[in-house]
Amino acid sequence: MDRDDEVLLVTADGPLRDAVEATAAALGLRVRVVDVDGALARWPSARIVLVGGDRAAALASTGPHRRPHVYLVGFDPVELGTWSMPLGAEVIPLPQGSAWLGGVLAADAGPDSRTVAVVGGSGGVGASTLAAGLALAAVRRGLTCALVDLDPLGGGLDLVLGAERAPGWRWPRLLGARGEVGDVRGVLPVVEGVTVVAMGRGPDEGALTVESVRAVLGSLGRHHELVLLDPGRVPLPAVRQAVRGAEATVLLAGGGVRAVAAAARVAAGLEGSGAGVVVRRAPGGPPATVVADAVGLPCWGDVPTDRRVAADAEAGEQPGCGRSRWGRAVARVLDRVWQEASDVG
Repeated sequence: MDRDDEVLLVTADGPLRDAVEATAAALGLRVRVVDVDGALARWPSARIVLVGGDRAAALASTGPHRRPHVYLVGFDPVELGTWSMPLGAEVIPLPQGSAWLGGVLAADAGPDSRTVAVVGGSGGVGASTLAAGLALAAVRRGLTCALVDLDPLGGGLDLVLGAERAPGWRWPRLLGARGEVGDVRGVLPVVEGVTVVAMGRGPDEGALTVESVRAVLGSLGRHHELVLLDPGRVPLPAVRQAVRGAEATVLLAGGGVRAVAAAARVAAGLEGSGAGVVVRRAPGGPPATVVADAVGLPCWGDVPTDRRVAADAEAGEQPGCGRSRWGRAVARVLDRVWQEASDVG
């Protein structure tokens, strides 16, 4: 479903409505005020959703799917904070947050962004390599793309791209991000057109927090059409919330018996929007559709087991190329994933 340009405000609070409409009017924007049923009807397509504290509990009780650009607004920060996690929304307290609200309304008029998580069904299956390949394929298709490393034990996604020496900030410099942050593209490494947020490799880099991850992903989503997440296999709260908020999740599964069994367990624990299986097939292995049936998710394609891709990763080279068999398979997967994410978003 295509996104429209509506700014929805879910509230029956007169002073809150006046405050939001005044901020929007200064930007030449019109706000549509709706009740909970009206919000649910327009939930997939509205550009931005503002939820008043007076309607947050009622909306959260309906269990709407996670989507970007949802904000809680009101005059009681404590009340708003109660519903931030259930709705996956940032809190904008008024009146002190009026300037922040104006920035949100203006900035969220950026590209129609999709967030996709790439999860490994078992250790060593190559999820990071697939995420990097999808990012490079997206740029070749003309999409603006960011690749975000959320795996503190992965060694740094910039290594997969051969960009460990590329200048720019890594996560340790971004851990202080909170709320609505500006355009972070100017301080991040860019590899072959892909904006990269990689883990650091220092001993005291700190842990990802829900607030910092949400703020950085929010900034990236306002300036990129596709944001790819490499969450790894560490169940940090910040990482789990980021995956729940994605429009689509790719589960990369191997074709062996143990790999399929492991992928089925991972699939059972996935939360959020639609997920599908991509199979790393091997000679003599079962068809991708058979693996997907065993995992319990729809089949979104397959990629070959390519020794050259593994050798590239070990040598610090970018994975594959657009003309290789692996590269062509990844491009086909990108087409399917983009369509699935668009149908949700």
